[in-house]
Amino acid sequence: MADNFSEYLDSQNVDDEAGNLALDTLDQVEQVFVIDRDGHFLWPWYVEGSENRIERVSTERYRTLFSQAERAECIEQNFAKAIKYYIASLKVSINKHDSVHSLNALARLSVKSDEIKQALSYYSSITSNYYSLIDLHGFPYVYYAIPQLIKTSNTSNRQDVLQVIEFCLAGMVCGKIPLIQSTADILEQVSGWLELDLTPNERVGEIKESIYRVRYHLSFIETNKELIREALNREGINEIPPIHGKFQVVSGKELDGGELILLEAEGDRAFGFSVILEHLWSRVPDYEILLNTEFEYELELVSLVNGSNPEGHSGIFTTELSPYFPGQYLQVKLKNENLIDEFVRRRSWIFGISLSLLLGGMILGVLLILRDISREEHLARLRSDFISNVTHELKTPLTSIQLFTESILLKRLNSEGQKKEYLQIILKETESLKRMINNILDFSRREKGKPEYNFEEVNVTLLLQAALKDLDYWLVEKNFTLEKEMENPVTAMADPAALKQAIINLLNNAIKFSVKRKEIAVRLKKEGEMVLLQVEDKGIGIPEDQQELIFQPFYRVGQKNSEDISGTGLGLSVVKEIVEA
Repeated sequence: MADNFSEYLDSQNVDDEAGNLALDTLDQVEQVFVIDRDGHFLWPWYVEGSENRIERVSTERYRTLFSQAERAECIEQNFAKAIKYYIASLKVSINKHDSVHSLNALARLSVKSDEIKQALSYYSSITSNYYSLIDLHGFPYVYYAIPQLIKTSNTSNRQDVLQVIEFCLAGMVCGKIPLIQSTADILEQVSGWLELDLTPNERVGEIKESIYRVRYHLSFIETNKELIREALNREGINEIPPIHGKFQVVSGKELDGGELILLEAEGDRAFGFSVILEHLWSRVPDYEILLNTEFEYELELVSLVNGSNPEGHSGIFTTELSPYFPGQYLQVKLKNENLIDEFVRRRSWIFGISLSLLLGGMILGVLLILRDISREEHLARLRSDFISNVTHELKTPLTSIQLFTESILLKRLNSEGQKKEYLQIILKETESLKRMINNILDFSRREKGKPEYNFEEVNVTLLLQAALKDLDYWLVEKNFTLEKEMENPVTAMADPAALKQAIINLLNNAIKFSVKRKEIAVRLKKEGEMVLLQVEDKGIGIPEDQQELIFQPFYRVGQKNSEDISGTGLGLSVVKEIVEA
């Protein structure tokens, strides 16, 4: 249909008057229209407001004579004098607009003077020679003539009036006479006048046909003009793709009127046509849509809500006909209603088992992937924290060692006592650095395999005292109060170096996490075959839900007060490994 319309336009001389367009050769097309870029309808010719008004250039002589005629007609009520001046103005007119203006006044005055025959002559001249002209108020002169012709019609001149009105309405149909908002009123007057005489007349039938077609033009324009103008403004921006790459769908989503409107913009004007959808629906089922099928079917076009099947029929399937026709669905109905049931019974158990296995595998796979991702994210986060903490832990003692070493080398000391103090600090920082490196090395050895321990009879009491002595500097430096309860001697089979490292790790934790209350209690005693060593502090504490996690590598207590406390997160994991060895 779009191709036919394109060929039709090519065959028409669209630069001529719009009246050259006709629909006789366009199958299925209901309304053709032409509109310019400003939104003015060229076909059907429709005038709104001041559109198409032409400023008349009248001579001074014409204006004077016409003004004298109007004064004689309206003020003096001297019709003979008025006719004289109107005829004079007609003779001096230099353009069609002045001529038809004078003729319309003469026709009007003839009606007032009951010169019906003369009025009919004037109005016939207007409709035959000046049918397309519009006055300064945007009103076609033909529209003045028709009501007056109806008013003055009688049995003797009825056929002449019918002939003039038939010509006028035919001109409206073919686009020679413009349509305006008042056209509907003119059509009502003509229809009412025709009903006064029901005598069969071929000319009356032609007039009624023209009335119908003009009304359709008006209805189409009033209903769709804003849609078409909006489409021109948003040319090239449309959710629905163009038909054949050039016809834009104007009303594909607004089909309340049962029309599909297509628009093709070309140069300074646009061409389009409308199609009554009912005509298309009647032809769609005739096409053989499904080819090479193993079943028989019936096709039907239906309007469904959201594509639902109102009958719930298992042998009926619906699909959207086209994006250009929303709400319209093509319904395929199987002639053998049991075909689907038989197929479903054969296949349902296979699909059911396959689907269950597939879903089970998918769920299991997703769970495993999520677990691995969570674990990898957790390990990556712990490793990142570990590297950051180790860097900080190494930097702190190294900075102190560098500072005090430079002070000694540069002889910034006041006395030998201060030098000795600085050397002690360097020694303690070195021991702290050594302990931290030992923790990292022990953890690394455990990661590669179980470390080797040298077990022997160890005096745990002396080992604890040695550990406290190693940390004495930090206990004094940070103002800790130390409470000791130790039985002597307490012995056990252990690796002395590893056990001392475990004790120092426990004491280091107590020192680091005691922020406000600087109190540490150390208890050592023998209970049967077991040795009980307790290190108690008054620090930030460990939440119950985290107490089982503190011995994991890299784990650190997640409390607000612990955010600024440095550490590698390996100390307690090393303690656990040594104690369980």
